[in-house]
Amino acid sequence: MDRFFLSPEQWGQAPALTGDEAHHCCRVMRKKDGDQVLVFDGRGREGEARIAKVSKNEVELEILSTTDSKAPGPEIEIAVGIPKGKSFDLILQKAVEMGVTRIQPLMSDQGNVRFKDGEGKAKRGKWQRAVLEACKQCGQNFLPEVAEPMGVDGYLQEQQPGFAKFVGALTPEARNFRSLLGEVAGAGRVVLLIGPEGDFSTGEYERIFEAGFTPVTLGDLVLRTETAVFWMVAAVRYQFQES
Repeated sequence: MDRFFLSPEQWGQAPALTGDEAHHCCRVMRKKDGDQVLVFDGRGREGEARIAKVSKNEVELEILSTTDSKAPGPEIEIAVGIPKGKSFDLILQKAVEMGVTRIQPLMSDQGNVRFKDGEGKAKRGKWQRAVLEACKQCGQNFLPEVAEPMGVDGYLQEQQPGFAKFVGALTPEARNFRSLLGEVAGAGRVVLLIGPEGDFSTGEYERIFEAGFTPVTLGDLVLRTETAVFWMVAAVRYQFQES
């Protein structure tokens, strides 16, 4: 059954798809009055609905039943040096499938991606739409937040104590990730920091360590940015798997 995003504020006495979701429903998927669809709110709620009326700008719905999904623990945030090309789109898609909560794109000293004024905001909108489409496709009921791109130092200044923080590091200080995850079994939130194709600079590594990130090794080989993301997120999910 086709799935559509119905924002939390639209679940009420007169639920309706609007904007891009209405267009996708009636213009792309050719849904009509009486058809049944699935809707989700990005916060764990999913519902089965019947299309009551299709009009020019909205699709009115009748919610037939609802269920609430439990978010997998812990919350995972990934902060990633933006790679070139379409690799970041792949990162977004797989992050959705693995239940990542928040994605922070990073611009760094040795990264190859830079944005002019206003471009970062436009990119964020594009990326947020990409994770929404991934949610619709894979059945994920929790919509991750994609933040606006920012520099490494700005991101580090926002960090708060109280949760587990790891950086995939090509440095002598890097420790075994598996053993470290075993020490944070009760963590409610895990932040994973992954560098760009050119890795973090020496100065960035120093400031990352000062911000409380523990350096971890991802093996003997030098991994691509997207591979490192998948490796680290999968390791966390495996460590905390409940069923």
